[in-house]
Amino acid sequence: MRKSISILAAVAALAAVAPAAHAAHKGTPYKGKASGGEKVTFTLYKNRLYDFITGVPTTCISIQGGGAPMTGMEFWNFTDIKLGLKDFKWSEQSKPSFFYNEVTRNHTLTVQRAGKGRIKGKIRVQYEFMIPKYPIGTFSIYSCLGEATFSAKAKKS
Repeated sequence: MRKSISILAAVAALAAVAPAAHAAHKGTPYKGKASGGEKVTFTLYKNRLYDFITGVPTTCISIQGGGAPMTGMEFWNFTDIKLGLKDFKWSEQSKPSFFYNEVTRNHTLTVQRAGKGRIKGKIRVQYEFMIPKYPIGTFSIYSCLGEATFSAKAKKS
């Protein structure tokens, strides 16, 4: 069931990215790797990163105990990120990879140039959710944290 939820979340996120794809086709495509081995892709155009897509290794643990920990990849994408951010923080309502309803996801992002034709950065995502359990009216509260660093180079034409 967890795999199907993750796959559905990934498909929904990709569908949300599609409308902005036409805006970034003029820029320079970048490709790289994140610290967990995930692929990183985006397009740089006028000091903005468009169609940024990667995965962030994430662990969810029950903060009251009694629940099994969950680990895996949190799908992370945004259509427009300004280059030069340092510890930029924001929150959003969205469906994470590990849960079936929307939650408030808290993000911290650093993205900067790392020499000619290279961009590097750090991503941190945190959120919480509750899973109902037996007897009715009781819940397990899970707290999730994912962190990754990435580096990408301009693709050669």
